[in-house]
Amino acid sequence: MITIEEAISHIPRWAAATVSVAPLVGGITNLHYRVEVDGQTFALAISSEDTARLDLDRHRTHQCTVAASRSGVGPQVEHALPDEGVLVTRFIFGRPLDARETARPDILARIVHAMHQYHAGPDFSGAFSPFRTLEAYLRGAQACGQPLPEDIGDLYRWIAAIEASVEQHHSVARPCHNDLWESNLLDDGERIRIIDWEYAGMGDVSFDLANFAMHGGFSDTQDDALVEAYFGSLAGTAVARLKLLKIVAELREAMWAVVAQTLSVTVASGFDCAGYSQSHFDRCRQALRDRRLSAWLRTVR
Repeated sequence: MITIEEAISHIPRWAAATVSVAPLVGGITNLHYRVEVDGQTFALAISSEDTARLDLDRHRTHQCTVAASRSGVGPQVEHALPDEGVLVTRFIFGRPLDARETARPDILARIVHAMHQYHAGPDFSGAFSPFRTLEAYLRGAQACGQPLPEDIGDLYRWIAAIEASVEQHHSVARPCHNDLWESNLLDDGERIRIIDWEYAGMGDVSFDLANFAMHGGFSDTQDDALVEAYFGSLAGTAVARLKLLKIVAELREAMWAVVAQTLSVTVASGFDCAGYSQSHFDRCRQALRDRRLSAWLRTVR
């Protein structure tokens, strides 16, 4: 991973400028900085090479961020050095949303509006499937010798059953963010802006919704409100699909943390990967014990 000084030196337009740098908190697998250049403010992210273990592609991240910017939701890209892991965007002045407020009707409506914007916006680079990502994470964890729960085989068999059900009716691939946790949602006072498009790709909007609801810890009532706000009606199939993909999102989050433990930048950040993965494994198991699981599987078929 290059240093912030090296990253700045690679940007010709900044060579003769007055530059000041301040680290930004909240990054887990990347280093983030606020950079002031002759009165203009930018966000600069540096990723390490080993983030490829998380199924990330720097070139795809750059291209998806550009497309998200064109939709009016993502930040404007100013400079990119994908081979060096550097991405510079215009700084978005706004406050991160709190997970507890994302289900508020007024906030939820604004988030759904932002989702509609990029889901209907320019195509993203590459494809994203949570199922293929889970397969990659399992291979990566096993290759690194990471300890896994004794019931990991059972959990993956349930995921395969869910995939077999939801894939009965293929949805049209749309631009998706796939990492809609509260720190990536910024309220600039007028609209909801979304940052960090590392996991973006053409995918299933239902997983985008499920990932968002999973991070927000949505209740049944809040899940229903999300489906109705996004689709305009409370269709049983859409609700069942959301419920099943929330389970997939839980396991993907748990396995992400298992693999993330092997990254030097994550270790340096002090993030509790072990505790985080355990929490999401437990939440995945709890969701799989829901008495409505069989009904959801039948409904989406």
